Amino acid sequence: MSDNILYFDCFSGVAGDMFVAALLDMGVGSVGFLRGELEKIDFDGWAIEAEPVKVVGIASTRFRVELSDGKQEPRSLSDIQTLISSSSMDENIRSNVMAVFSRVARAEAAAHGETLETVHFHEVGMVDSIIDIVCACLLMDELSPFKVVTSPVALGQGVVDTSHGVMPVPAPATTILLMGVPVVQGAERCELATPTGAALVAYFADEYGPLPAMRLDAVGYGAGSGEKAGPNLLRVLSGKIDVTGEPELVEQQVLLETNIDDSTPEELAYLLERLLAESATDAWLTPVIMKKGRPGVSLSVLCAYSDIERNLDTIFEESSTFGVRIDTVERHCLERRIEKVKTPYGMISVKVGHRHGKNVTMSPEYEDCRRAAAEHGVTLHTVFEAAKKAMQ
Repeated sequence: MSDNILYFDCFSGVAGDMFVAALLDMGVGSVGFLRGELEKIDFDGWAIEAEPVKVVGIASTRFRVELSDGKQEPRSLSDIQTLISSSSMDENIRSNVMAVFSRVARAEAAAHGETLETVHFHEVGMVDSIIDIVCACLLMDELSPFKVVTSPVALGQGVVDTSHGVMPVPAPATTILLMGVPVVQGAERCELATPTGAALVAYFADEYGPLPAMRLDAVGYGAGSGEKAGPNLLRVLSGKIDVTGEPELVEQQVLLETNIDDSTPEELAYLLERLLAESATDAWLTPVIMKKGRPGVSLSVLCAYSDIERNLDTIFEESSTFGVRIDTVERHCLERRIEKVKTPYGMISVKVGHRHGKNVTMSPEYEDCRRAAAEHGVTLHTVFEAAKKAMQ
């Protein structure tokens, strides 16, 4: 696994061919590599090409799948399972491909009232879509990023013609595939996010949100098929999130804040308890003076982008507030490790924070110190100091 962060900027949606094209444009893998891997699957009548194109003046890559066969029959999940499992591709690739198809199968079954056994893939089961998904998994495995972050996905609007007939945009299966993923409508009156693209984003993304702070190493643009009023592109950016080579030390978080002046201390304590127990990274109260000179508190909640709705639900359920402010913040953390030290009161765990390879702070673990103080009949402070001395 590399230490790169990969960011998919889905400002114009996402489709399977755009996903593959953007990675190729960024320099991941090659068409020759993809051809060699695809030849391990028992189907024929296909050819792939990656051609350089310009979209609104931006140098990009378009990935094309050419098929010599005519009409294709819809495939079931078991058909695709047989096709992929019988190939000689690496097990990791086959596993990822089937995980993506399983997501699509569950979404299609839910959207059309079928079961996993009876649902059939139409567009997504065609050879070109199978190739898109296989190639996407091959390139992601080739890059093996440390973390994948995705922007909110633009969906489009209007209707789209499918094998099921005319459907609203986004298509029902796409909507299900993107459950829990931040989305925006987008200005284009067309389909911007396809089921294949949605499945790939939902499977590979570790986080959703704005572009993380990083040192950029590479960028790629994948061109979609068809003309649109805006740039029909998927942009992917790769970089290291910290120049020290410690990518886990910087996180994009969301800060939720609201002022409250009519809740009891017990209610506020319970609210904090729920937030911290469920999904908040941190939560705290700050005394403030509000309108008409009334004393109140400012509630602050730090959480991941994907946990915004869950924390909002808790705040609105457990407090009297009518509104919450939301801001994006950057959280810098020391790299941490736990060390055990021997003291006159037993073994104590100590949390050590270090940066650029140097220890900068330490903190004995409270529970260990509390237990040792009670067992030996000494003060908590005595155990804390003994643990700190043992670390020196």
